[in-house]
Amino acid sequence: MSEARLVLRSMSEVVAAVPHFLGVHPQESLVVVPEVTGDTPVARVNLPRDAAQSAAVAEGLARAYAGTGVGVVLLAYTEHSGLARQVCETVRERLEPAVAVIGAVAVDGVDWVRLDGPHRGQVSQSERDLMTAEFLLRGRPTPFASPEQLRQAYASSHPIPQEHMDIGADRAATAARGGPAGHAEREWITATLDRAAAGHTVLPDPDAARLISDVQHVPLRDHAWASMERDTASRHAELWRDLLTRSPDDPTSPASPDSPKSPVPAVAPVASLTAFAHWLDGDAVKARVALDRIPPGTSYQMARLVNLALEVGMNPRAWTPRDDFAGSQPDESLREESQRRPSVGQGQAIREPPKPPDGCGRDGPPR
Repeated sequence: MSEARLVLRSMSEVVAAVPHFLGVHPQESLVVVPEVTGDTPVARVNLPRDAAQSAAVAEGLARAYAGTGVGVVLLAYTEHSGLARQVCETVRERLEPAVAVIGAVAVDGVDWVRLDGPHRGQVSQSERDLMTAEFLLRGRPTPFASPEQLRQAYASSHPIPQEHMDIGADRAATAARGGPAGHAEREWITATLDRAAAGHTVLPDPDAARLISDVQHVPLRDHAWASMERDTASRHAELWRDLLTRSPDDPTSPASPDSPKSPVPAVAPVASLTAFAHWLDGDAVKARVALDRIPPGTSYQMARLVNLALEVGMNPRAWTPRDDFAGSQPDESLREESQRRPSVGQGQAIREPPKPPDGCGRDGPPR
């Protein structure tokens, strides 16, 4: 993910910073850290297990970092030093000379060893504390200990009482038809999102139910979508993540615009908005976890488009918010921008956990 520029003075500090960049302590992963953080993202990919996978990953990373003008450090998180060396060598061969590899490192817990030199070391508690303090000052939470712990933070934990959802659904259905009720609801959405993003507010059940119900309808969802900007994306992401853990799992939403006869689970638009906010913040790791909350077999266009942006490595800086997308469909603008980007190999790049080969969630059909 992208961060304001951070000066890292040693390899131990680089290793200590990685969990904060990703939001989770990586396991069996290849992580790419640019020598100048800020404009260029940190990437993570599942550690390849054979030559073909390594070549695909190398191709995706080469495309992602082409033209950035910065060198990178490769960090292989595994206890298997031979695998770490093979993967880093394959990636280095593909990246150079266009992208300079200024370091290749195998990391096992707090221990690290250079694969391109004699140096080795161990991340000290003081270095971990320093990075924790640095990222807290930047408004970043403490990283999750494992991918499983990260997934649990997006799981359903305290669904909103059904009586609140029923009231919200009735109001949203009226507002979605437009007119004065629709205008008033859009103003409420704007005020609620601005207030929550500014103050890290957790919405009370009635307001949470109202917002969840609103975004089941595409016009109201698009209004919420259009409100997101990069400088407040992390706060929007946390708001929508909280709503995702409180959304009912039952298919109580209107029929899918992609498949009109099929009702959409209420989590689909909420998960899609959560994922988009994370992507806009440069956090592809959490964006994929949010998308995985969508039940298998669900057809939902926004989820597919956010997934496409992740697949092709679309730069969040390319996103330009519009006032309800100036009358155009937001999915069209996202699709057009993502199609300008190369897609070869990016299915393997900048992600956690791995994307299912053909599906939505763990094993379903395409979103």
